[in-house]
Amino acid sequence: MSDLARQLFGTDAPPKRLALIVDLDDTVCTSFACPLRAALDVLARLHRQKVDVHYVTARTDASRRGTEDFLAEYRLPGYRNVHYCPNWKSSRRHKAEVHATLAREYRVIASIGDTDEEEGEASRLAGVPFVLVDRDNPFAAWAALADLIRAAEGFIVEERA
Repeated sequence: MSDLARQLFGTDAPPKRLALIVDLDDTVCTSFACPLRAALDVLARLHRQKVDVHYVTARTDASRRGTEDFLAEYRLPGYRNVHYCPNWKSSRRHKAEVHATLAREYRVIASIGDTDEEEGEASRLAGVPFVLVDRDNPFAAWAALADLIRAAEGFIVEERA
C-alpha cells in the first residue's frame, strides 16, 4: 500500500489490482512478430477486469508501431501497458526498475521471460515469482504461469461449445 493510500484510507485501503509482467521477444513472440501459440492461449484467457498485463521489454520506442500492431493483431491484453527501454538505459536496469515499480503498485502474480539474467533477476529483486521460458519448449512455462493465474483467480471460466 502506498503512503498516500495509507493516509487517505488508513487500514481500509482497497486491495491492489492483480498484474502480470510479460517479456515480449522469445517469450510471447519470436522474430519480432511471430507469435508463440502457448503465450497467445494463456493471455487470451485472462480476465481483463481482474488482471493488468504489463509488457516490460528491451525494445526501444522505435519499435512502438510494430509492437502495437502485433498486440492488436493478436488481441492481446495490456496494449497500453508496454514499457519500452529508453535508448540511454541498459535493458537489465530498465527491467529491474519497472519490475520494482509494478511490484509496489500491483499484486503481481508473476513475471515470465526467457532470460534469467534480465527478467529473472528483475523479478527476484522486486519479490515477484518468475517463470523462465525454455525457447525450445515454451509450452511448459506458459502452463506453469496459467496455474499461477488460476490460483490468483485471474481467469474467466468459459463454457466451451
